[in-house]
Amino acid sequence: MNFSKKDLEEIGPVCLNYNLRKTTRLVTSYYDLVLKPSGLRITQFTVLFSIAYKVECSITDLSKITDIDRTTLQRSLEILRRDGLIRIEKAESGNIRSVSLMKKGEKKLEEAIELWKQAQGYMEKGLGKEKLTSGLRLLSEMRKVVPE
Repeated sequence: MNFSKKDLEEIGPVCLNYNLRKTTRLVTSYYDLVLKPSGLRITQFTVLFSIAYKVECSITDLSKITDIDRTTLQRSLEILRRDGLIRIEKAESGNIRSVSLMKKGEKKLEEAIELWKQAQGYMEKGLGKEKLTSGLRLLSEMRKVVPE
């Protein structure tokens, strides 16, 4: 072995990716728990609100907005389509498929937004508005630094 236990102990506290992933799993679990009464997971909520925000966007547009790779996104979209929350149609311009919310999806999103507000409010209260805002700003800056 070309590494020591000390090397391994030093990685955890300073590795950005390790710490982001730990935090992401914890925060995702919390949002999932709060959203549970809506029947949505936070990942599905993210896709639904992105569709509502963009209104009849293509899967490629949605992939860019959510930063979810197309294969993973299509699996999520299929679940939302199966549950009657979204419509996936071929756009008039050709092969590009258009994604939009159905009435059931709008109602589900409306219900989930109220639950999301509870989760978000809890996080803001726990961190304080200033720390939450600066944390979001820092995450945005990190996304700009990572090469594509």
